[in-house]
Amino acid sequence: MILNQECLLLQNELKKFAQQVILEKVDEIDKACALPVDNIKQLGEMGILGAIIPETYNGAALELLGLVVSLEEISKVCASTAVIVATHNAFFAFPILKFGNDEMKKKFLPSAATGKIIGGSVSANINEVKVEKQNGNYILNGKNPLVLNAEADGPCTAFITYPEDKKHVLAFVIDKGMQGVKISKNHSVVGLKAAGIGEVLFEDCMIQPSEIIGKENEGDLILQTTNDFAKVCLSVIALGISQGATDAAIKYAKERIQFNERIIDFGMVREKIAEMTTMIEAARLLIYDAAMQYDANKNYKKAAAIAKFFCSRAAVEITTQAIQIYGGYGFMKDYPVERYFRDAQVINILCSTAREEKENIVRETIG
Repeated sequence: MILNQECLLLQNELKKFAQQVILEKVDEIDKACALPVDNIKQLGEMGILGAIIPETYNGAALELLGLVVSLEEISKVCASTAVIVATHNAFFAFPILKFGNDEMKKKFLPSAATGKIIGGSVSANINEVKVEKQNGNYILNGKNPLVLNAEADGPCTAFITYPEDKKHVLAFVIDKGMQGVKISKNHSVVGLKAAGIGEVLFEDCMIQPSEIIGKENEGDLILQTTNDFAKVCLSVIALGISQGATDAAIKYAKERIQFNERIIDFGMVREKIAEMTTMIEAARLLIYDAAMQYDANKNYKKAAAIAKFFCSRAAVEITTQAIQIYGGYGFMKDYPVERYFRDAQVINILCSTAREEKENIVRETIG
């Protein structure tokens, strides 16, 4: 895959930033479950938080391929930081940019582009929220255990399915300080511990028409369109995790001596590395193809579903193989593959599960 000059410059810039800045504290923030505030601030100054936002709203106006290249380099070192950036762009800015009215765009996008606010998102896949319509407004009660970028304390997009009609979705924005909304940190996540994942509790929360994204009957379309875009971003984070784990395993295998021989020279280890590398190269091609189809205004739904399905599963498989190369040390927090393994488990189910993606692939294939 030959990248254009803009993408190559982005790749080099983000690789340097990840290796020189993010790497220094990645283990520290993971163990402390602490949001990487300094990293995010610097990424905002670099324009990455406003990656897909047009220049009209102070954004960088990158194509999806540019965002993909950036996320890959970040996630090779810290998947949590990459998920924060991906959530801010794909789950928050994207639906507002594509479906929000002018007032909503002016309210949120300029601040999102510079990092003044870090946008989050309430998942539609997991919710226990009751929705009632009263006098043109919507009243929400219940909880949702998966809020991305919750700890960033910014506005969130929300996609809530109706209990009586699971196919109908209400898409809206939860602004900071909205009454009846309590967002708190979730301490029970297995991986992505520094990504600020949290949960939300609604208690008679009133959603007014001005807070709804697009038209009221467009919620399903908004969610599907947002998820297609987000799948490409999450897929490349899975790729970065896979590449980071593989690089760490190769480095360890070159240094580890058993029976007076480096384990990198053992046939079993070499087979694992060959398999891991092959899956990584296949994953990268799938992701870049999906991104380029989007940038060319083509129907990329099938490509996005295939990328998410393959890359998520590959990340779980590759990080498992990396741990096996490390042996018993692979399960210790002193080594990075343990973190990569945990992060891969969460990426595997964010936005969609493997079963859901299989159904999406079949639907797009048979028509």
